[in-house]
Amino acid sequence: MKIRWCSRVSSVSAVLCFTGDLDRAGERAIIARYPQLRVDVLKLGHHGSKTASDPEALQQLGVRQGILSVGRHNRYGHPNQETLTTLANLRIETYSTALQGMITYRFFNHRQGQWQTFLKEGNRYQRTASVKNDSQR
Repeated sequence: MKIRWCSRVSSVSAVLCFTGDLDRAGERAIIARYPQLRVDVLKLGHHGSKTASDPEALQQLGVRQGILSVGRHNRYGHPNQETLTTLANLRIETYSTALQGMITYRFFNHRQGQWQTFLKEGNRYQRTASVKNDSQR
């Protein structure tokens, strides 16, 4: 079990955690080993399949926002509806590459930031800023 990358972004007082393709057992191992760990933004494991995103782990970590890295119309049907329901029940704001394309967090003035997405549709490009910046939370 490896935590791929967890980092505190001191300019916005946030912890971002990228766990790779971690499953539920790995998530439970993390909360057992690091019971005080709190995560603001989590790259959700295994493309949103039901084998990841353990509700107990998400709740203990205090996840506020989740990123789903998943292809549109993928053959596995990811993200799984059970996972989406778990995220909704825990009120975790979710961003999906399948729906929103490239997901970026941009820092401004070393104090606040803003989520941005970029989705290519056919021959047109769409840019959305559907997400509030940190000062609006």
